[in-house]
Amino acid sequence: MKITCSACGKSHKSNAKLEASLEKLQPGKKVRLKCSQCGEPIALSRADLLDGKTTTISPPEPPDTSWLKEGIFDDDEVVSDIPQALILAKPGDARDKMSSSLSGLGYRAETAEQTGDVITQMQFNNYTCVVLNTECVQGSFEDDPLHRFICFMEMSRRRYILYVLVGPQFKTFYNLQALSNSANLVVNSSDIPYFGVILRKAIPEYEQLFGPYMDEMKIQGK
Repeated sequence: MKITCSACGKSHKSNAKLEASLEKLQPGKKVRLKCSQCGEPIALSRADLLDGKTTTISPPEPPDTSWLKEGIFDDDEVVSDIPQALILAKPGDARDKMSSSLSGLGYRAETAEQTGDVITQMQFNNYTCVVLNTECVQGSFEDDPLHRFICFMEMSRRRYILYVLVGPQFKTFYNLQALSNSANLVVNSSDIPYFGVILRKAIPEYEQLFGPYMDEMKIQGK
């Protein structure tokens, strides 16, 4: 641990007793030492104990999704009846499954396969769920106009949209992956057959997390 007096610049050696004291400190608390050269106090906190040390933090593992086939999970919440959802995906069984799953949860699901059409629809409709299947995007989905449109949308609108990314590169329910891609939920393409079950779990969690915040924003007129 590095200890340097901010008044005169003298360096001091640490010791096991000092480091043990710092390890026990509560957040916001400090230990004060007297500089042997100028007599000024040197304030140290628990954070100083990490100075000069390299700490490697591994991200959490993706969640276990083996329960999807059974469709059983602990949930007593009721999914709210939210009127409009938009799905950008190629025509086929996968899109039909996602559309029927959303309809079964009370959404009025609309579909599109071209980003240009979707952007126009987004400007004139208040969708509360948007699903982007990255397999219908040419090139990197990060550069797709719909994805960029949602990423740069004003928070007064964005906070009311459940944004779902679907694709082979995602791990279902991996919140860290969703967050890094500015989405609320990610779903692996192989899990589309269980899309309804996934939404029945994800939507109440989304509402529980953001509901109180959005209610407060309404009260504040934001």
